Amino acid sequence: MLKSIIFAVVGICLTLGQQHRVNIQYNEPRLTLSLNINDPDVTRVIFHYGVRVASHVTQGNQTANGFEVQTDLQTRAGDNIVAYAVVHYRNFVTLTTSASTHHVGGGAVLPPSRRVRAVTFRDDFNNYNQANWNPEISMFGGMNWEFQVYTPESKNIYASGGNLFLRPTLTTDDPRFDENFLRTGVMDVARIWGRCTNDGNYGCNRDGHNGLLPPVMSGKVSSVPTALYGSVEVRAKIPQGDWLWPAIWMMPRDSKYGGWPRSGEIDIMESRGNGGDIGVNTVSSTLHWGPAWDQNRWDLTHGERTNGNYHNDFHTWRLDWNQDHLITYVDNNRIVDVEVGAGFWQKGGFSGSNPWAGGGHSAPFDQPFFLMLNVAVGGTNGYFPDNGNYGGARKPWANNSPHAADDFWGARNDWLPSWRGDETALIVDYVQFSN
Repeated sequence: MLKSIIFAVVGICLTLGQQHRVNIQYNEPRLTLSLNINDPDVTRVIFHYGVRVASHVTQGNQTANGFEVQTDLQTRAGDNIVAYAVVHYRNFVTLTTSASTHHVGGGAVLPPSRRVRAVTFRDDFNNYNQANWNPEISMFGGMNWEFQVYTPESKNIYASGGNLFLRPTLTTDDPRFDENFLRTGVMDVARIWGRCTNDGNYGCNRDGHNGLLPPVMSGKVSSVPTALYGSVEVRAKIPQGDWLWPAIWMMPRDSKYGGWPRSGEIDIMESRGNGGDIGVNTVSSTLHWGPAWDQNRWDLTHGERTNGNYHNDFHTWRLDWNQDHLITYVDNNRIVDVEVGAGFWQKGGFSGSNPWAGGGHSAPFDQPFFLMLNVAVGGTNGYFPDNGNYGGARKPWANNSPHAADDFWGARNDWLPSWRGDETALIVDYVQFSN
């Protein structure tokens, strides 16, 4: 497959011909959508459809004549079924067909409209291009008190075979560090790796005499390009291994409404590397938002999907984002669908001073966000519940333990056998922003 990096598509005037419109056949409740397009440069076709408005999305299957999909759709007499298709080409141009309308009870087609969506950033990871990505270099793990230090080491962040790997390794596998260092040494991040990117929660400097130093080194990167509305798509394979916490998520570039969670957070994908339904069988998406850390209404904008082992193959995670909706998908199956409605202040039922009063309709999600990819390990914020069923694995620390990292490290003979080479890495095939 052709691999390249695209920052912006400028001045593209390509259009699909009038003949390239979605064909709609409807015999209640069976809806068949097809697009007759025989072009070897077409890599996939995504159909958008719905009653009166195009609100459902599904990927078409290739046929002898082009692409087709079948699904069930409930209608009423007089409804209009609207459908269009987004066509993806090998050169990363994305074109949208004219809209077609089928009147239930008749087959009239409305005059076509035309939409074109352009790719604004894409990385296929022929190499790890630091012009596109900023590495995290810190022991800071939010308020989660995770057990890793993020490094720029080539064993934690690297590209191979057209994929980006973010892989955790044991700190003691590095010849500079041993067990005694974890317990009595000083981890001065800037001295070891040249700089420290976040000093929160002692992220830049810790003394092992005050508690075990991070026993794991891992990788985390943030995109230099940002996105505001449109689509953010990541094709990746999530890791498997006890107590791994991979994430594909977004944070605001400028935090225009103040500190977390006032300016919002978009978690496109989170999972746990353990076995069972609480582990690699489940992925989730969450929006974090609220006027203060203890008024985060994430529970109103959270969703999960459970469907076999998501580690076994690559999957495509996507955020579709506009002023009225934020919707996340895995392989075109919705995880969470958030309608802005009257606004997030009203949605949260808050009282007092509204920090988003001067913002747009979708505030705080009305500002540029950058994308982050990482693999964290453990933590004490409750993401790994003490009473969870982890596919037979025993959780070796309690979330209220004053020495949770030490408890985790002391049980490594239990969990380390589940860490098998590159299977512990978040492996990213591509990242794409479009609008």
